[in-house]
Amino acid sequence: MAMAHPVTHRRHAQSNADSIAPSRRPASVSPQDRKVQIAAAKARITLDKLTGDVTPDWIIALSKEKPE
Repeated sequence: MAMAHPVTHRRHAQSNADSIAPSRRPASVSPQDRKVQIAAAKARITLDKLTGDVTPDWIIALSKEKPE
């Protein structure tokens, strides 16, 4: 009988998230679209924490941005 493989944890999320500065909205993106992008970045960070994946710095910076 085959045994299930043990669960392996992925890399932990970055602990230097506090040192990353918020990004700024480029002129080519509307404020409404940027709100959606910021919300998606926050959701990605939450998902990465749950799965143990590393969140890229640019997503952390986007999540810190204040919508207009």
